[in-house]
Amino acid sequence: MFKIKLRDFGSFVALTALHVCSVLQPVVEAQANVKTIYPVVDRNLLLQVGYQYNHWMLGKSMMYSLLVLIGLWYSRHLQQARKLETEERRGILKDSQQLTAEEVKAEWLSRQRQDAFPMSKFLCFATPWLLTFVGSGLINYVRLYLVIQHFCVSNWRAIQLYGELHVLFLRRLLAVALIPYWSQFAGGDSLEEAAASLPANYISYETHLLD
Repeated sequence: MFKIKLRDFGSFVALTALHVCSVLQPVVEAQANVKTIYPVVDRNLLLQVGYQYNHWMLGKSMMYSLLVLIGLWYSRHLQQARKLETEERRGILKDSQQLTAEEVKAEWLSRQRQDAFPMSKFLCFATPWLLTFVGSGLINYVRLYLVIQHFCVSNWRAIQLYGELHVLFLRRLLAVALIPYWSQFAGGDSLEEAAASLPANYISYETHLLD
């Protein structure tokens, strides 16, 4: 049987959150505002960097993360089975004959190899998560940068906006999950009022191009 540890649940949540962030599709909207108070003209250009999120993204991320955990549990199972098999074989050899120093050394090296974590087996399960995480994250960042580079946004600032977008999404996701319980136990605002107080799902960035 697979040996499940308590920290595996935390790993599942972390893997799912990271994967969802990588598949978020960034959306950029530009808003130009012009205010004229003769003889002064106030102009500014704002970028609203948001994201598109669907529930199927969370479902796919949970599926890939669960596959990683299954690989982890299976690898642990193989490691433990090999360890028990090695100990049984060593006990039989000790009972049947006296080993020389070279045989003891060879047996120790063999035991170390067999007791090692089966990384190749684990990677077979983790590869789909890794490929989709890296591929989706890279594609979505390139899509974001190809748009906002036309507004004189540097590559470093684009990376910052991309990271801030992920933090914003996780904050909103956590807030949405906790609002029903917070309203029920803490009282106070209704669900509608609490939902209205959520942070916006976009980041406003002033470009100063019209100054």
